[in-house]
Amino acid sequence: MTVPRAERLVVDGLGRLPQFSHAGRIGDTLHVSGTLGTVDGLDLAEGIAGQTTQTLRNIGRILDAAGAGWDAVAKVDVYLHDMADFAAMNEAYSAFFHDPDREMGAPPARITVGGADLALGALVEMDCVAAAPVDPAGPAVGRRAALIPRRNGFVEHDGETIYFEVVGEGGVPLVLSHGAGGNHAIWFQQAAHFAVGRAVVVWDHRGYGRSSDHADRSGPEVATGDLLAVVDHLGIERADLVGQSMGGWTSVGAVLERPSLARSLVLADTLGGITSPSIEAAAAGAHRPEVPGDAAHRLGLHPAIDPSLADRDPARAHLYQQLAETASVDVPTLIGRLLATRHDVDDAARITCPVLCVVGDRDPLFPPAAVRGLADLLPDARVAEIPGSGHSPYFEDPELWNLVVGRFLDGLD
Repeated sequence: MTVPRAERLVVDGLGRLPQFSHAGRIGDTLHVSGTLGTVDGLDLAEGIAGQTTQTLRNIGRILDAAGAGWDAVAKVDVYLHDMADFAAMNEAYSAFFHDPDREMGAPPARITVGGADLALGALVEMDCVAAAPVDPAGPAVGRRAALIPRRNGFVEHDGETIYFEVVGEGGVPLVLSHGAGGNHAIWFQQAAHFAVGRAVVVWDHRGYGRSSDHADRSGPEVATGDLLAVVDHLGIERADLVGQSMGGWTSVGAVLERPSLARSLVLADTLGGITSPSIEAAAAGAHRPEVPGDAAHRLGLHPAIDPSLADRDPARAHLYQQLAETASVDVPTLIGRLLATRHDVDDAARITCPVLCVVGDRDPLFPPAAVRGLADLLPDARVAEIPGSGHSPYFEDPELWNLVVGRFLDGLD
């Protein structure tokens, strides 16, 4: 009798003790080792919520390296140092497995055990079992990048030249509209991730990146038309639209002007111009941390990202600063145009496609309470909060943001 041999998996850059591998595979079954919420080697994230989120993120990296995903997980075992942390752990856990009945089916089976003395003084540890068929050609993650096509170009519209880029092909296109602090390149952590089996479109608003703004009209009044010109040029009749902050105004405008275009809408840290007395009250009551007046002269500080990013990843925080400084528009004028473009409750009721409102729990510009008020006005909306993130979780915590948005999109198929 031939005894099957176990394959052992170690993920580069992910901390572990040398006494065990990150996972072992026997046949089509993957067993993920007990995993902690470690960052930068074996340092633990802060608090039960931080460790829970980081633990799930680390398991996600292990699954990805094995060519699997969270959909392949059959059971998760959770071990808590103190059962009093159960509620806080569950709240962070729900960021990965939120609203199961409407989006992704039931979450994995789970057991939670309290009173455990955990390695390194951790507050939580998790392991899981997943289905992971062996791919004879090797891990999909390692092969797919070279197979993804990319093209770019310009659209002439309304006297301006609008730049676009398409990564991937097939499927329902995903169209990403950036905020006032970015351009098409700000989506670099999303484009390749979502371009497996579908086309991902990124583009520059007027006066950003490679798009012109000769008439100095950058803002929501013209942005919707520019977006529709791009999708028409590409022959896109139906798409999933994502709008970050300023891009939310653009995407909402496109849905209102052409409802047939949107299979779904993701409003990322934005109200998209939709307002009501309850939304305004929630926004006014938000706690807004002070931003140093000389933030532009300090490495990694920007009002659109949480200051913690500069501490944990100064290079990426600096990159955000650099990308935000490439625009030629006058930002105060642009902000005035955004605030002057408002949609009422009746407009919100016309957005009947499925909507995901995703927001950083530390967003000082569009706080979670205001975003929840927005979701209450939309016929088919849900809210996902990204813990530990400010106004730009797609940039600050791309792994979790991509997971949350990906699950929403997968639930539409």
